[in-house]
Amino acid sequence: MATVTSSNGYKMRPLLESDQSFVMECLKDFPIGSNTYYQRITEFSHMLYVTEGYNADTVKAGNQCSLTAVLEKTDGTKLGFNHYEFDEKVVTIKMGVIHPTYRGEGHATANLMLGGALCYTELGCTGAVLELVDTYENQLERWRPDLSTAETDRTNENKFGDAQTYKLIKITAKATEHETHRAAHSTWGSVTYTIS
Repeated sequence: MATVTSSNGYKMRPLLESDQSFVMECLKDFPIGSNTYYQRITEFSHMLYVTEGYNADTVKAGNQCSLTAVLEKTDGTKLGFNHYEFDEKVVTIKMGVIHPTYRGEGHATANLMLGGALCYTELGCTGAVLELVDTYENQLERWRPDLSTAETDRTNENKFGDAQTYKLIKITAKATEHETHRAAHSTWGSVTYTIS
């Protein structure tokens, strides 16, 4: 995977085995509630496995592939991660997680912006699908205020094989929508990206 670096001090890079403790801490209460150690280690193992098998040419050809990318400051401070699944040049953001220490500081936007540079600029994706737990709806509305009924009318789903049930909000977006939002953003509109 290419590394994406933004001019305002963020970097996105592929998941490494040495990220285990960081990811385990991020997942402990993701998306809400409590996840067991076994659930978290299984999830990390899966993310590491698919990231090690990731191939950008597979994504560019429109075939299925998965990747987990870690968001950090350019000084190496780990902030969060995104787990992506690609198919037919559409990226599904399966998880977008910020470490509990850094939540509420605007890093979720950084996660989306650098992810957009990776998915749309580097990989040529044409659109995205994102699901969020309904408690995060206010964040979603800032990103995309014109959610349709079909996007917000989601049934309860038990996605993690535990006793917890979550109501999800789903949005779909085109690459052009991401770029329009990014360009108009008061903080991110003037940020540039280097992909290496």
